[in-house]
Amino acid sequence: MSKKLEEIRRKIDTLDNQIHDLLMQRAELIVDVSEEKRRSRLQIIQPAREAVMIRRLLGRHEGKLPRAAIVRIWRELVGAVSLLQTGLKVAVCAPEGKQNTWDQARDYFGSVLPMTRVSNPLAAISMVREEEVTFAVVPWPVDGDENPWWHYLASGGDRPMRIVVRLPYGDVRTESPDTESMALIVARITYDETGDDQSFVALEISQSISRGRVVEQANKAGFTPVSMYSRKCPNHSMPSLHLLVVDGYVAPDDARLRTLLDKLEDRDGRATCIGGYPRPPLYETIDDLTGARKQQG
Repeated sequence: MSKKLEEIRRKIDTLDNQIHDLLMQRAELIVDVSEEKRRSRLQIIQPAREAVMIRRLLGRHEGKLPRAAIVRIWRELVGAVSLLQTGLKVAVCAPEGKQNTWDQARDYFGSVLPMTRVSNPLAAISMVREEEVTFAVVPWPVDGDENPWWHYLASGGDRPMRIVVRLPYGDVRTESPDTESMALIVARITYDETGDDQSFVALEISQSISRGRVVEQANKAGFTPVSMYSRKCPNHSMPSLHLLVVDGYVAPDDARLRTLLDKLEDRDGRATCIGGYPRPPLYETIDDLTGARKQQG
């Protein structure tokens, strides 16, 4: 072995020890943070805060290490320390042929958090409602679904369930994202603003109404609709259910929700923000997305 190679390896060993020391220090600080949150009765899990942290790291990142590797490393840290400290569990709707959903959940939550596979989204949401798990990973909404899972998030209550994260947590820049390969995370935690978000507005309208009119009035109410999903009604006696994906953050008490119902002229209707998600990191090329995995292989 050349002396040059030995010297490089010694430097790597020294860096590895320093990284390990810092990771142990970080874990101790996270424990302190969790204990302080409990004393102050603050929400322990904060996806919005985690998204802002990763954006900050990516903003200062440079060099050969792929941006996707930065995201994977920090997601693993959050899963191994912050989430594990609270004893959290995850239910993943990953039926036959949907292994990618399971893989996306594992990438986001890390390798140590317990995950349970279920066959349909309502089963996963029910496990959150019954407090058997903290998070449910469910598929992206489907237009024309007769029993859409997202309708069950609009009922509210003292501890409403909300969409808080979108998977995969990282995209190659493209003109038309493939929603069929996406999933959403639902939990009994607040949906908070990060400065770059998309939100879900669920509408229950007592009268039959065209989708075009819903979008038109949503624009007039101050929303910027991105896409729309509607329940397939077997008869006209049932309320019309629509789900709008809109740009930006929508608070639970956002005045635009009431304005939208007024413009739709439906006093008995209901408009509810059922959560949303911080926009995931964008990677410029497929190599930037997969580079970390290639290096591990």
